Amino acid sequence: MNSKREINKSQIFYLIILILSIIIMISSLTIAYFSFVASQEKDDTKLYTGSLVINFIDGKVINNPTLVPRNEPASINDLNYVYINEFEVESVGTLDQNIDIYMKVLANEFANNTIKYKLFDNDGNQVSIGYVNGNNTIKIADSKFLEHGKKQKYTVMLWIQENGENQDSEKDKDLKITLNVEAIQTIK
Repeated sequence: MNSKREINKSQIFYLIILILSIIIMISSLTIAYFSFVASQEKDDTKLYTGSLVINFIDGKVINNPTLVPRNEPASINDLNYVYINEFEVESVGTLDQNIDIYMKVLANEFANNTIKYKLFDNDGNQVSIGYVNGNNTIKIADSKFLEHGKKQKYTVMLWIQENGENQDSEKDKDLKITLNVEAIQTIK
């Protein structure tokens, strides 16, 4: 009987150790949880969103412009014999944006180095210039910063570049272009 009593005492001893271990573990986890919660600031969890709105001011379709060969326009106000399209890009989310603007040429029947473009910003500053050659995609603006909640207006100008030769062969040709804007959102 004595050995049975010793077994019961050892079982009781181990049961008490187990209960104390569980109590210490639970209290340690509780203290750790409340310490973690107390150390968090109100603004630690933020949700950032980035979204662009593109508004074509002049519409999406070229309305039969009269294009005749001319020299490069000197400014955004030099509108004789050019086609212009104005559009506005707005960052409506909570993120700042770096935007790239592409001119995707869907159809181009003109000879190379005939149609030239310029891109101007809101202030009339020239952003880029080049030729519309072939059927490809042309990057006309690279990483232009746009702060969240702000708008930036752009103007694309197209014309037939005067080359000093007879350009009658360029009459009645088609050019179809779309403008695409891509953004990379940034967090300050």
